[in-house]
Formats: sequence, structure tokens, C-alpha cells
Amino acid sequence: MINVNAIILAGGRSSRMGVSSKALIRLGDKILLEHVIQRLQPQVDDLAVNGDAQLLTNVGCPIIEDKVAKFSGPLAGLYSGLLDQRLCSAEYLLLAPCDGPFIPNNLASKLYGLILSQNADVACVRYENIAQATFSLWHKRTVTAVKKALLSDHNGGFKPLLGQLNTVYFDWPDSPVNPFFNINTPDDLNVAERILCL
Repeated sequence: MINVNAIILAGGRSSRMGVSSKALIRLGDKILLEHVIQRLQPQVDDLAVNGDAQLLTNVGCPIIEDKVAKFSGPLAGLYSGLLDQRLCSAEYLLLAPCDGPFIPNNLASKLYGLILSQNADVACVRYENIAQATFSLWHKRTVTAVKKALLSDHNGGFKPLLGQLNTVYFDWPDSPVNPFFNINTPDDLNVAERILCL
């Protein structure tokens, strides 16, 4: 395996879906989280899920709760993964959302090759000229910068942090199906159901 572990972000409130955790919503014959686990697990050394352990039971992976206040956003999930001893066996941490069921099967290898070639802090997917910050690979040395951004009074999420760090971008080739499609609303779920039937 490559020198990469992964954490799946599943700690959001899912308010637009009207549920306590959209990670548990069914898409086809599996919940969303299972789709993402099945795609990521073969790509990395170790895999964990960031979220509420009381909600996310029996998912087949360790659950890492936020090491700051719960529901503090995706930066908190990244920070918690960078710190957790269950993900300490690799120098790099791959970040992915629980609501991206079409993640490419070569995401880890592509980002890993890029980050190594540039000795960068972060490798981030860019699709159709839009940075996809929650599909990214982070060197463990970024933990201090992530903590500083997370605890800042003006926490602006990923965008300012990516600008401060040595970030490289992988321009993912266009595809008939957007591999970085996120399910945020019931309409998005309907679109994903149709994609599964293609």
C-alpha cells in the first residue's frame, strides 16, 4: 500500500436533507457511507470515519469524533484525523466526504504522486476549474496550520488555508459523471439514483 491513510467526513448536521446524518441515507442497496468506504478502503492503508459515534454504529471502520466542539465543520474533521493515533501509520491523510459516492478508484494514487513530486503540503482535486477541498491529501506536518485556522476567530474554512500552505492542484479529467458530485439535498439524491442506473 502507499503511505496514505484516509478519513471520511460524516460529522455534519445534514440540515438540507432533513435528517440527523446523511451518511446513513440509502442510495441503491447501501447507505452513502458504505459507498464511500468501499471505494476508498482499497486505496489506503487505514481508514476511519469522522462523526458522531452514537449515530454511526456498525459501519465497519473506527469512528473519530471531533477533538474540538462537535459539528465544528470539515476543518475539525481534518484536524481530528491528523491527531488521532488510529491514523498514525502514514505520513499523509486523504480527506473525503461521506456524501460523494462516485469517488474515483485512483484518487489516492493520483494525489499521492502529485504531492510527492512537488514536496507539497496539500494536493487538492480541481474539477471543471473548481477546487474540491474535501477531496484532498494532506501531509501530517500541516497539523499546526490546520489547528491555527480552525481556532481562528475568522475561520474561513479550507479556502484561506489552502492559500497559506504549499498546495498543488490535480486537474481531474472531465467525465460523463462528475466523480466529485456531492449529495446535499433530496434532489441530489434523486440525481445519484439515476446515475446508479446508468
